Amino acid sequence: MKPLLTILRALADPTRLRIVLLIRQLELSVGEIVQILGQSQPRVSRHIRILDEAGLTERHKEGSWVFLRPCGALADGKLDPLFASMQDAEGVVAKDMAMLAKVRSERAAAAERYFAQHAGEWDELRSMHVAESEVEEAMQRILDTSPLGRVLDIGTGTGRMIELFAGDADHFAALDKNGEMLRIARAKLSGMVPEKFEPDRVEIILGDFNALPFGDESYDTILLHQVLHYAQDSELAIREAARVLRPGGRMVIVDFAAHDREELRDKHAHARLGFSDKGIERAFTKAGIRLAHQRTLEGGELAVKIWLGRDQREKTPKTGIKPKLRNVA
Repeated sequence: MKPLLTILRALADPTRLRIVLLIRQLELSVGEIVQILGQSQPRVSRHIRILDEAGLTERHKEGSWVFLRPCGALADGKLDPLFASMQDAEGVVAKDMAMLAKVRSERAAAAERYFAQHAGEWDELRSMHVAESEVEEAMQRILDTSPLGRVLDIGTGTGRMIELFAGDADHFAALDKNGEMLRIARAKLSGMVPEKFEPDRVEIILGDFNALPFGDESYDTILLHQVLHYAQDSELAIREAARVLRPGGRMVIVDFAAHDREELRDKHAHARLGFSDKGIERAFTKAGIRLAHQRTLEGGELAVKIWLGRDQREKTPKTGIKPKLRNVA
């Protein structure tokens, strides 16, 4: 940890404090911070450099964008008491939070427009970037090591994970935020062979991965297949998934390795240009998950990663009680 005096000096400037309050809520690009603060980019960059030198923030580049996130004492909770009194702040901070909400809304609206326009060709779009058959085979090998139990597929899209894993699950919940995607998933489900699984064991749900409509510790297996790169805050999405994971449960994330294919952000609404092993492990650790296995699949235009995380709590006996939904749209 940096010397306390260095940290306090970094936080003493009003602009730097505003930046810190913003990125504690959401990882932002430098351009978005400039937009919210209404200051010039050179001035904002100068303040960010001071925060970096104080060990409070770190920058990482994705394509042509540079994102800022908390680190050190700002990320490990040591400074949380300093910010507790600012939760109901007024004036300039309140205006910053309103602008932050606008940034969130604009990001979400862009993604929704994209999903609505491309729902029907989703599987084809995926095949342009990765060899899905190889990914699916690797996922099956990883998950075949123990029973699936109750499964939650977050961001189910057109329902491919239903086809692959519902037959071996005690119950399978497929969640997506986009209604068009779910309509395709339902159509696909109705055309599946009944002998492979019981349709009443599959539940298709409209919901947001940032606020899952389920109680705590509801699922044994959680899948995030090619969905995390759409999350504005990937660590928040992982923490929320971990909330509904049972003790000893498994979380499998399939996504792109870190890359610089800027067109995926511009044309396909990707919020993040892939992920590193270090980044996923950090997010898992914060959520109480242990990174148990990772695999890289080469061969497509982009490398695909599979990360298996295990909940670190001791596994508890199953009750067989169906979890209660909360706030299902």
